[in-house]
Amino acid sequence: MKNSRFGRITVVAICAFLLCTLLGTSTPVINVQAQNSSSPIPIYIQGQKKSFDSPPILKDGRVFLPIRYISEYFGAQVTWDDQTKTVAIKQGSKTIFLQIGNPIAQIDGKEVSLDVPAFINGARTYVPLRFIGEALGRYVDWDQTERAVYIDTDAVSSTMQMSFGGKTFNVKVVKVFLNNPHVGLKIAYGQNQIGLTESLLSMAQRSNAIAAINGTFFRAYETTNPKEPSGNLIIDGRIEHLCFRDKPATTFGFTRDNRADIGYVGMMLYGNYLQVNNPEYAWMHSWYIGTINRSMAYWNNNSINVYTPKRGQTTRAGASGTNIIVENNEIVAIVEGSNVAIPKNGYVVWIGGSEKRYLDRFAIGDKITYEDLYFVSQGNASIWKQGVIEGGLSAGPRLITNGKITVNPEAENYTIPKITEYSMARSALGLTKDNKLLMVTVNSAKIEDLATIMQKLGAYNAMNIDGGASSGLYYKGKLLTSPGRDLSNALLVIRK
Repeated sequence: MKNSRFGRITVVAICAFLLCTLLGTSTPVINVQAQNSSSPIPIYIQGQKKSFDSPPILKDGRVFLPIRYISEYFGAQVTWDDQTKTVAIKQGSKTIFLQIGNPIAQIDGKEVSLDVPAFINGARTYVPLRFIGEALGRYVDWDQTERAVYIDTDAVSSTMQMSFGGKTFNVKVVKVFLNNPHVGLKIAYGQNQIGLTESLLSMAQRSNAIAAINGTFFRAYETTNPKEPSGNLIIDGRIEHLCFRDKPATTFGFTRDNRADIGYVGMMLYGNYLQVNNPEYAWMHSWYIGTINRSMAYWNNNSINVYTPKRGQTTRAGASGTNIIVENNEIVAIVEGSNVAIPKNGYVVWIGGSEKRYLDRFAIGDKITYEDLYFVSQGNASIWKQGVIEGGLSAGPRLITNGKITVNPEAENYTIPKITEYSMARSALGLTKDNKLLMVTVNSAKIEDLATIMQKLGAYNAMNIDGGASSGLYYKGKLLTSPGRDLSNALLVIRK
């Protein structure tokens, strides 16, 4: 596509030159506006809406932008070769060639196929926005719900009123672009110790978060016992808090590369004895785990439990038991007590009551480990695996399943009036079909109203999370919804 007669003219002169060309040549002109009579397509760059005197065009499922805006908004140099009807776009060492009507483009000399080629409309040259943007290293996303284009955007916030059923709701939303490679998700927990609490603002700020929302339920009204979560938590790739061993619960989960799911998932932990040369002996010495990082005040004292550094410096078990101290998967000590130190490079296996019958399976010098197991009743089973899943939280009930309202609290064993009857402050998580995360708070709504709101916002799958005084939403330095108390845990949006 290069040509020795390739004439360089300024971007300002391109449109006038093309107009003269169109009057004197047979170059085909496509009346795209007649083909696409829908409203103008908004384009946001880093969350800011841009205005155009010649609006973008949606053609054959692709958004096209007048060529001069590539220069204005992407900082690229644009030139035109009239004889070959070729556009050259250059930024740094990157050079892109597109020819009017040609489905083959070039990026740094390599041919690339286009779904829809560049074209001329109304004396302006239009080029495919996503193709150009991504070729220049920009993140470009089409938002199907809004019918809008977002460029280099991590998240956007909005506040709106929704009216239906004779009621009006104040809704606050943070929409997160999970396909943006510079965006990540993280589970935060109070003061970095499971069982403690912290303000949502503090949790967000110490992680330099883009956005944050309150997480799963917790024992907010406890005065003597730790204010522990009342739902399962997956943190940094491992199950770190387990309330209902192997019983399914509505759970939001995500991978390190931002594949996200709202599933109905059960979890459990399983202990292993690492006797590599004798698998049968290892199997005979395997051991079960009742829960992890949980106080005995909320669990059965006749149990085998695990405490990891996510609990803090000590176990705070709340009941005396035999503690198997493990460092680098090797048992280094066996001690009695209710509050023993947790090694930074290991964990503690607490054994109490009748389960001390398993003590003969543990001896100093033994090599042991444990694994996370997931049981997916509904959801994307490919992400619910140890080594794949990065974080998650269980709550509920589920609100939306594959675009349809499916809220049924009783079916998920939610029977308290706060869930089934009351109109109150609520929070929700939703996933759109095009992989956007919706973090939503509503000032006052019944659970059925919340489901309708999430559907109207474009959620393909959605779930209820903790609400009431816990309901809180943070976005880029400010609390959009202020919680009425410190929280046990939260979901953060962070920068990668």
